[in-house]
Amino acid sequence: MKNIIVNTMATTGLSIIVLSIMVWAVGFELYLTRTVLPLFIANIVVHLGFLVTRNFDSKYVALEVLLDMAYTTAVLVVFGLIFDWFGTAPILVMVAMAAVIQLVALFLNMARIQGDANTINKLLEKRNKKNKDVNKMAQAVKE
Repeated sequence: MKNIIVNTMATTGLSIIVLSIMVWAVGFELYLTRTVLPLFIANIVVHLGFLVTRNFDSKYVALEVLLDMAYTTAVLVVFGLIFDWFGTAPILVMVAMAAVIQLVALFLNMARIQGDANTINKLLEKRNKKNKDVNKMAQAVKE
């Protein structure tokens, strides 16, 4: 549950930043009072949906990423229709925003996984060294 809350907050912040940059670059106005709370709710829906999509196991990582991107885009389109986001930002901006957010999240997850793997490998090396030292001491005692 803690991960869902942290991820929702992180992607909401990232969504606001990416949306602001993209809307500014295209030259549209962004009404934060009409956008921030619905965007937060959309991110909650996205992360709750990820609990379901994570159950889909494929040997192709790209297929899983595309499923997540399609789901995220669908949620943004539905929320965009409900909250009239397309009056200020075209649908292509929303699709691009979903793709950018998914790619940034993917790279952040890959970096986190790499960091976790490095930590685990260091701990295993430390344990193996300790076991070798213990085995050497046991061997010395036997002799």
